[in-house]
Amino acid sequence: MLTTYLRTLLGGAVGLCANFLLLGIADRMGVVTARGGFQRLVKMWTGPALQTLGADRIWAACHLPDPGGPVFTNGFKIVVGLVFAVIYQWIKPLLPGVPLQKGLIYAVLVWMINAGIVLPALGQGFAGIKTLSVAGIILFAIAHTAFFLVLAAIA
Repeated sequence: MLTTYLRTLLGGAVGLCANFLLLGIADRMGVVTARGGFQRLVKMWTGPALQTLGADRIWAACHLPDPGGPVFTNGFKIVVGLVFAVIYQWIKPLLPGVPLQKGLIYAVLVWMINAGIVLPALGQGFAGIKTLSVAGIILFAIAHTAFFLVLAAIA
């Protein structure tokens, strides 16, 4: 069981590398992609309550990374990616097909949640159409799908 989760986390880590690489290429091409939407949504939903509780002052007093800075932002993406990897391990038996089919199905499911719930909740419309170019939407979908396909191939 432990080796199963280690393999899953390895798959998630390698998938994240592929995702970050592809998003970095999009950046170098000058194409804006839908990145950080889930983090912005979590911040929007939890920020006011956390401020009321004083979490922001405690965070600053402990000299933890700036939530808007690259260390926190990338750390958040890594944690979420690894959580998605563990969830994949849990639902993998329920998905039909060979590993790459399972990865593609999982990618589509998660993409639909992002495109249909997360980005519209941020005012960006379905798949970010109000703020992204078609190229940005497509490149994001490719980078997103790469994560899930690599995860499925390794996990």
